[in-house]
This record gives sequence, structure tokens and C-alpha cells, in this order.
Amino acid sequence: MTNPLFSIYSSGENQVTSATMAVFERIDLSLVQELLELATGAGDELATLVFKNQSKKGLTGAIPDAEISANFLWLFETKTVRNSYSKEGHGRIQIRDYARTRLDSNPLGHLFVLTPDSSEPEWLREPDGVSRRAITRIHWLSFEGLVTAISSVIESPSRVLGEQTRYLLNELASFYEARSLVAVDDTVVVAARLAWPEYQATSAYVCQPDRAFREGIKYMGFYAEGAIQDRIPRIEAQFPSVLFSLGEAARYRTYGDSRLADVIETSLGAGTRKDGESYGVFLLSAPEDVATVHLQLPIINDKVTEKTEKNWAWTLSQRYTRVERLEVARLTSDLA
Repeated sequence: MTNPLFSIYSSGENQVTSATMAVFERIDLSLVQELLELATGAGDELATLVFKNQSKKGLTGAIPDAEISANFLWLFETKTVRNSYSKEGHGRIQIRDYARTRLDSNPLGHLFVLTPDSSEPEWLREPDGVSRRAITRIHWLSFEGLVTAISSVIESPSRVLGEQTRYLLNELASFYEARSLVAVDDTVVVAARLAWPEYQATSAYVCQPDRAFREGIKYMGFYAEGAIQDRIPRIEAQFPSVLFSLGEAARYRTYGDSRLADVIETSLGAGTRKDGESYGVFLLSAPEDVATVHLQLPIINDKVTEKTEKNWAWTLSQRYTRVERLEVARLTSDLA
């Protein structure tokens, strides 16, 4: 079902811009700032709020105990067609016009050029007739870079996000993917300390019921023992909620679904799942099946925390990537 936040406009560029702004206005401004800094490499120059203790004296000499002030301008120009800026045309004219009329007059103004293109064109670094101070505040912002920034924030071990914020960011990333604005990920990698050996025994992935996954995912990887393991099975079937009991297994077997019955019986027999509980189940290609992608080696996690520089789990839940990236990666940092 279409998310109502994302269906205000029918035309492509307006709809994408509206969806982006709908999410940005519903999450913390400081988080929006961080996403834009990560996606553009703008550093900390996008300051929006200033917090001060013991602010300036007033006319009577009184000094407020604290001050919070804000003064900034962020402009967004969105294109949904690739190579819209590759030739002289309306897109370039718009950028030059905004830079001259809005950035030159406002030292706190920034222009974000949101586009499906992955690389910044040479002309944007020195557009004709635009002052140097305005040029430094034009930022190339790709949808792919924004999705990467969203994934980085969601997976950050040092951040606790509310469920609404996490949901909205995931929905926005999926929205971009559904409109082919980014290269679509085809693989989910799950945290799998217990799920990896369970997959080897059952050729299945078992998780909590009704767990949310992006649509269109074709493969599943397993992050366990400090690495993405070297078998990436193809997803053959998904069941959002399955009751695990011997009686239910017998019922599935009666109706010809012996694979699902085998998963239930094997998991209950091994004691990895509780009788009478419901779980989500993915049926996967077997470890040695030709449909399973065989990596040369496990992909070692080299993610470390900034403060202690100690290894931190590459994912604590699930992350998305593409098979072709996994096939050439040796370290998890290669997947960035």
C-alpha cells in the first residue's frame, strides 16, 4: 500500500521532493543536518541552531542565562532524470539563478542539488557568473548518497532512534529505490549468531513474526562470528508468521509443504525454537545449491567505534547491499 506521506503530487520531481520534505519535517532537525552532512561531505558547516550560556548583555546590562538562536536557509533542487545537468539547459540555469539570487545575499544559505546521478559534473564547481562564496555553498546530493547516509545513521551503534524515525527513514529509502533513483539492493544481510548454524541445518532463516523487510530482496547473507559468511542463498519463499508445533508441521506435510514442515520439526527438535510460538520463515537455497552465491571467503568486519577503535558489529539487525558488491568485497568497509 502506498504511504500517504509520499503521494501528495503525481509528477515525478514534485512527488520525490514532497516525500523527502515530509520525512525531514517529522524527524529531528539535527538528524536532517547530519544526513545532509554525511551525504554531501559538507562537514559541520550546515549549523542550524546555536546554544549559548550567558548570552550577550541587553540594553539594561542584563545577561540572559541561556540563548537558543537559529538562522539558516536550505534550498533543494530535485531532478529525477539522470544526466539532467550534463548539458547546458534549464537545470543549469536554475542552479546559477538560485546561487546568484539566494546564496549571495544570505551567508547562511545552502543549495542542495538532489539527483540520481552518482558523480558531480565539472561545471558545478565553477558555474558561470556565480561568486566564489556562493559556489562553496552549492552541494551535490545524490539519492544514493542520501540512502547510504540513512543506512549509516540507522545502523550506528552510538545512536538510539525512535521507532517512528526509523520507520520513516526506511520508508524514504525504499521510496527512492522503488522509483529507480538509486541502484536497487537485492540482498539483506542479517545478524546471525544463531541463525547461521540454523540455516546450515535447515536451509531456512527463522526470525520474529511479521518482521519488516524491503520488498524485492532476492538473496540473504548471514553476519556471524565477526564476518559476513561465504554463502549467500537465494530466497525461495517467505512466510511472515508460522506457528511452530508438531501438529502444524504435520498439517503442512499433509498439504504438500514438506520443506516448511522439515524446518519446524528440525528447529523444535534442536531446541532452537519454542513449541507453540510463531515465527517468520524464509525458505532459502541450500548451502551447496547452485542458486546460492559462493563467496571466495567470508567478508571480515573491520568496523570500529570512533572513540575506542574497538570492533563493533557490522549489523545488529539487518542491512542491505547487492550481490555484486559482496562478490568482490574482502572487508565490510568495501561495501560502503
